[in-house]
Amino acid sequence: MLQLSQRTKVYTVLAASTLGILLSHTMIVGAPGEAAHASAPECSDGIDNDVDGLYDFPQDTDCDSMHDATEGEQGDNVYVAVSDGLSEVFQGESPVYTISLRSDNDEPKLMDVRFYLPSYATMLSASEGGLLEGAAVRWRNVAVDPNHIKELFVTVEIDRNARVGALLYAEATAMGAKASDTTLVIEHTANAVPPLAISVNDGKIFAEPEEQLRYQIVVDNSIGPDRTYTMRTTLPPHLRFLGATGGEGFTQEQRQLIWDDEFIPAGATTSFTVDAVIERDAPEFTTLHTKVSAGTAIGDDATTVLYKKMPPRALSISINDGYKAATAGQKLTYQIVLTNNQSKLLTEVEVTDKLPIYTEFVDATEGGYWTGSDVHWKGLTVSPFGTRTLSVTLRVRSDAPLGALLQNTVNALGNQAVDLTEVSDVAVGNTTASANTQNPMLRKVADRTEVRPGDTVQFTIYLRNTLNHDLRDVRIEDRMQSIYATVVDGQSGQMQGDRLVWELPVLEPGKEWFVTYTVRISPATPHGTVITNVVTASGEGMETISLSERLMTGRIGVVTDLPPAGAALDVLLGGLVALFSAGATLLMRRRGLVALLS
Repeated sequence: MLQLSQRTKVYTVLAASTLGILLSHTMIVGAPGEAAHASAPECSDGIDNDVDGLYDFPQDTDCDSMHDATEGEQGDNVYVAVSDGLSEVFQGESPVYTISLRSDNDEPKLMDVRFYLPSYATMLSASEGGLLEGAAVRWRNVAVDPNHIKELFVTVEIDRNARVGALLYAEATAMGAKASDTTLVIEHTANAVPPLAISVNDGKIFAEPEEQLRYQIVVDNSIGPDRTYTMRTTLPPHLRFLGATGGEGFTQEQRQLIWDDEFIPAGATTSFTVDAVIERDAPEFTTLHTKVSAGTAIGDDATTVLYKKMPPRALSISINDGYKAATAGQKLTYQIVLTNNQSKLLTEVEVTDKLPIYTEFVDATEGGYWTGSDVHWKGLTVSPFGTRTLSVTLRVRSDAPLGALLQNTVNALGNQAVDLTEVSDVAVGNTTASANTQNPMLRKVADRTEVRPGDTVQFTIYLRNTLNHDLRDVRIEDRMQSIYATVVDGQSGQMQGDRLVWELPVLEPGKEWFVTYTVRISPATPHGTVITNVVTASGEGMETISLSERLMTGRIGVVTDLPPAGAALDVLLGGLVALFSAGATLLMRRRGLVALLS
């Protein structure tokens, strides 16, 4: 009972002390609780500035004042630019602001964008569904692809009573990044020369990747005197310039075309054309805004990219081990073929091969390294319209149950390929793969897939008689269709124009003929050039063989810099560290054993 009374006294003293501290803090500092601090006057004026239905702090924790330097998220590798392309603007004029967004993130980024209208300006239109909320135009969930410029446009009208000399300040923000633009208001007097009227149109609302567009630009001087002017055309991203006509000639500065000192008489009109093509990898629903300006006159055309069919992938991939069924303990070598379907060199390609269960890793080519669960390649390149073959060798484990399905999955640049092989007591080859890749009638291989200018390449042609009768008077022709390739060693072949020709009197059933020759690539070969050649075989006894089996087209790409061979540096360093660690461990154990024995 005495012990309980002492505990009650202790609790009473602690409670009284806590109450005293709380009362002292309230009188000196204020009531304890979560404090909200506004970083700008607009965030504490009791007005719903960003029109989101919430009033300022502490209720509205997302105050969007254009003067609040800490609003929203900061950084995040997002960059913003805004401009109307003008240094001065007349009262009553309608300039077009361009908001450019860029991100160097690895993945597409969704972001909210705001454009704060300058004083004396009224919004007329905004691209891509931008809505006016209070004093700002807002876009929600704008998608910005990595390393691509996303452009939004806002057309405004300047008040005809705007103060002459006023500085129009416009600002754009996205994810904490911001940019601004200033334009001076000048008086539109009766004696001022009226601006030109300008229009641009490609005649399309929607267009597909790789579709060619022809822009018609018309400059109208129907209400002005004789004059000279400078016209500028800015091509948007994802549009590749082909050519232009009209005027006295143009100069090109990156994506801008400039016609300088163009003369136009009073009351006349003049026209120009610009030809361009939409790039293959242009994202669907991207709006291509092409702007043309001449003085204060501005024209704009909008065309949206729309797929009728999916564009070809830049990379395709396949995998095959040549077997339908394999036995326990058998080694399987998978051929992974990367095919570049475009005219650009593919670089920094990463390939991951996730091995099937019931298998053990044995070996990989081209610098592939085992991570413990899969085989990985980093920094690969594939020539334009070329192929690259990787190999992985596995062993089927001895405990693999009969009937188990070995599923080998390989991934590269969002593409996936799968090979299935069943565990059986008898190995069964894949007859389709054998017929198409292992034993064709005609084959040609090179000792490399990419070359540098000035290198030599060694080719080998194989011809196998897969029929049950002799082939007679066989003629093999190899046409090297490039001015940059020269045969330096044809091994008994004869040059006939641009063709290297070999002749065989007879080739018996089951027999194979082959020849190796060397080609030198010219040192003047441009980077990215594709060297093509066509090999054909003809002769008596081949009448029943389809042309596809007697003809083969080969390609090899020319690159200035070849990728480093072997495993990645981090893998080699990791291996050396592991080796030294193992050596040190063995040495310590040996010393401990000697000490124990002594």
